[in-house]
Amino acid sequence: MKKLDIYISKNFIKSFLLSLIAFINIFILSQLFKIIRYITEGRMTILQSLTYILYLLPKIFIEVTPLAILLGSLMCINKMASNLEIISLKTSGISFRRIVRYPIIISLLISCIVFQVMNKVYPSTLLKSRALRAGREISERVMPITKKNAFLRTEENIVYYIKNIDRVKNSAETLQIIKLDKDFKNIEEIITAKNAEFDSNKNIWKLKEVVINNFKNKTQKTKKNYEDITLNKNPSEFITIQGDPDELTNAEIASAIRNIRTTGGDVKEPMSVLGKRYSFPFASFIVSFLGLSLGSRYVRGASAISIALSVGLGYSYYIVQASFEALSVNGILNPFISGWIPNVIFLGLGIYFMRKAEY
Repeated sequence: MKKLDIYISKNFIKSFLLSLIAFINIFILSQLFKIIRYITEGRMTILQSLTYILYLLPKIFIEVTPLAILLGSLMCINKMASNLEIISLKTSGISFRRIVRYPIIISLLISCIVFQVMNKVYPSTLLKSRALRAGREISERVMPITKKNAFLRTEENIVYYIKNIDRVKNSAETLQIIKLDKDFKNIEEIITAKNAEFDSNKNIWKLKEVVINNFKNKTQKTKKNYEDITLNKNPSEFITIQGDPDELTNAEIASAIRNIRTTGGDVKEPMSVLGKRYSFPFASFIVSFLGLSLGSRYVRGASAISIALSVGLGYSYYIVQASFEALSVNGILNPFISGWIPNVIFLGLGIYFMRKAEY
């Protein structure tokens, strides 16, 4: 790294940190009225309120980092432009892309930090902050005792539908069990039962008031009691641990998605959260192109313009990102595609302005 790179990098990091601290303070101040109300209502003590603010810091850091990168980029390069340093460097044959190389690399590293915070730190602190706000003890997630409309597909190509299941009582009401062929195309048998109990010793469901429709033999039978050794799925396998996807790590969300798909649930919300986890952290890297290129020309009253540009462009990104996130939650777009569309749009704008800054 040359002296020029060290000089630019130091100024960029300094501008970024000042912007980050300023935005974090603004967000904390916006929460103070709520916190004061929690204290006066007796929902929190002063010590708990301070802990609550600490738990909010990862969330605030994630949300304001793109704005801080944008403003820091504008301030750093605009200061150099106002001192005629940019013009001097260009005149000496150094391209603008060469000038901003290290700020862009630093922005990428900051994006990687945001990714790790969003994955490993944010979920646990969000869970704890919500517990404090609700005035309850922080506890481990527990598996629900009952579930309605439970689905499960087994490796033996058996599909269960159970209207009500209780994993503690090992009981179920209104069952429909569909057996398919090995290619999972044709239905061989449908078994319906009014209720059932799971025998833990035999590891088998004992069905009651049963109707068996065999499509291979084209027969129908009714039985008061029925047992089948292939019907051996434990009630706990029909129920997954419930929770807000935002409170889970990436690995836990991926695992939850697999479990939800197995039990026939809706995966749009956790998929949307996972898509955002892999796209939003890199907004900091992408907006750096905009900040660095737009700050390259000296303009009188640059500080006010820098702040206005950073706020305007930053919130434009958030609006576009939220719009595409809504499309993914509604199942209109793939969550990973919708998460990266805003990044691609703003990266395209950044590259365009970066090319303009060369002249």
